[in-house]
Amino acid sequence: MRIRYSNALLWRGLNHRPELTSFDSSEARISPCDPLADVDQHVDLHGAFVMPAFRDGHCHPIFAGREHVGPDVTNSKSLEDIESVVRDYAKRNPEIYWIDGAAYDRSIAANFHRSELDAIVADRPLVLHGADHHTLWVNTMALEIAGLLDKIPQVSAGSVDVDSDGVATGMLREWEAMQLVLSKMPKLSMNQELACLDWAQSMLLESGVVEVQDAWIDPGMTEIYLEAARQDRLRLGVNLAFRADPATWETDFEYFEKMRREVLELNHPLLRANAIKFFVDGVLGSSTASVIEPYVAGPAAHTHGEQVWSLPEFLRAATAASAAGYQLHMHAIGDAAVRTALDVVEEVRPSISAVIAHTELVSDVDVPRFERLKVTANFEPLWAREDGQLLSCVSQVGRKRIDTMYRMRDLADAGARLSFGSDWPVSSPIPLLGIATAVNRSVPGGAPWSKSQALDVSEALIAYTSGVSIQLGKASTDGTLENGQPAEFVVLSVNPFEIVDRDLFELRVIATSSAKDPLV
Repeated sequence: MRIRYSNALLWRGLNHRPELTSFDSSEARISPCDPLADVDQHVDLHGAFVMPAFRDGHCHPIFAGREHVGPDVTNSKSLEDIESVVRDYAKRNPEIYWIDGAAYDRSIAANFHRSELDAIVADRPLVLHGADHHTLWVNTMALEIAGLLDKIPQVSAGSVDVDSDGVATGMLREWEAMQLVLSKMPKLSMNQELACLDWAQSMLLESGVVEVQDAWIDPGMTEIYLEAARQDRLRLGVNLAFRADPATWETDFEYFEKMRREVLELNHPLLRANAIKFFVDGVLGSSTASVIEPYVAGPAAHTHGEQVWSLPEFLRAATAASAAGYQLHMHAIGDAAVRTALDVVEEVRPSISAVIAHTELVSDVDVPRFERLKVTANFEPLWAREDGQLLSCVSQVGRKRIDTMYRMRDLADAGARLSFGSDWPVSSPIPLLGIATAVNRSVPGGAPWSKSQALDVSEALIAYTSGVSIQLGKASTDGTLENGQPAEFVVLSVNPFEIVDRDLFELRVIATSSAKDPLV
């Protein structure tokens, strides 16, 4: 279908200026508007602002869809709020045996206890994910099913918290510990998984996102995307990143290769599988992020946190991944973890530019290494604000270090490639919220935090469009509206270049046009 869009203020991306123009979509390709050409449909956009559609460089659509099924405690501000939401959900869903909810604000309390969940639901297993998704809070029945009240196995990273008597409290930190409970949950059927993915895709498209990096693929998850593609239910572009585990990566590699072959054989235009995900460390909130200077308080006081991999094994796995043609996509929160990730890139010299996701703390000496090694710094811009999540980490690392986090400005000025993501369901999938935060470094209506690290509007928009396309290994013009590029765009409520920075929080996506679903 050829559609002519007219009367639109069009920003093509990169270094262009917005211009009032008309343009055509022909087989999902953008081209100059020929007023004499025949079109199937004409759409008057009434002077609205049009720009390239957003792309998310680090998110988890399947996880988000699964969590949507359970009680949503994301907006709960107290233990009483959490109890009310979960109790209401349990009452309305008596047939659901295992209750899986998300995602509570970890700043509500430093630690919770299983007894608090037992008071809500005691006769069914109940688990709640922390907002960082590196922490799990479970009731007694969930611990019993996992066998954790009898014996607690040793984990290589993270912990199963215990009280003074050595009994599990109901708090589990990091994936290996969390899996002790989560692996016991009933599996969803393929139809249920597809319904979860349908919902997640709708949420992303409504937010203006047309392509994502799914940054965590375990066995069974690629199959969901393959089935969605076969049933013509895949509505946005997805690149898959297989998760490498230090204990099993060599045997898991067979799965990675099998799934990548199936994706290639299917040859669906919206599905790729070109990355491998490495967790270098944990998170600051659980004191599992790896830091150069030791923690000043908390469970890891006077230590440097944890790294998930031994360096020799990390180098071996990264070398194998790179040799097989995968991109290295590395979660690194603490400055020691970021340094390790950069060291690995420098040693391996991958043929595809690597990605360091989150980059919360970066030491001065490592800032210029991003540009030199051509590593993309993927930020989750919505985290760069002084909210409860940020402030909950002050006691562990001190205020001075907190105020050096998310060095977007320094990395941009040093020539680093920047891309943005949401880490959804860790935080909101709405790019406009992240963009407004990157520019203002604040919550809506709040005071700026670390404003010297703010980006300007153009830089923030580029990081959420062509910046992600470049991260995904595409041409530098992808994620723009240049001639010959896909006609994937969003229509915004106002021109973001002509409003006060604080008003960016009021921006809204009116409509999204993707290659799969053209705007009509």
